[in-house]
Amino acid sequence: MAVVPGSGDGRRRPRPGTWPAVLAWLRIALRVALCVLVLLATALDAWLTALVGLPPLLPRVRRLAATLARVLAAECRACATTMTDPGVVDAEVIDTDQEVWR
Repeated sequence: MAVVPGSGDGRRRPRPGTWPAVLAWLRIALRVALCVLVLLATALDAWLTALVGLPPLLPRVRRLAATLARVLAAECRACATTMTDPGVVDAEVIDTDQEVWR
């Protein structure tokens, strides 16, 4: 005998919770708030630097943060390599065409 869904067995399918919808709206609201903050920070930076007579600072700060992130990532990779393989020696290789000094 086959069981047919909704055949009157008295059980109803549970309604999906409202949390996924609330979280989706919250995610959208946070994204909009972040965009507004970035817009205001950019406008404030442009206004202040124009008032002082300097070029905008935010592109420089963004470039500095990217450079620092690259350096930090390289250091983390080097540290992770030495932790997984303790036989690795961190050294600089200097390739010259000069004679070897003894």
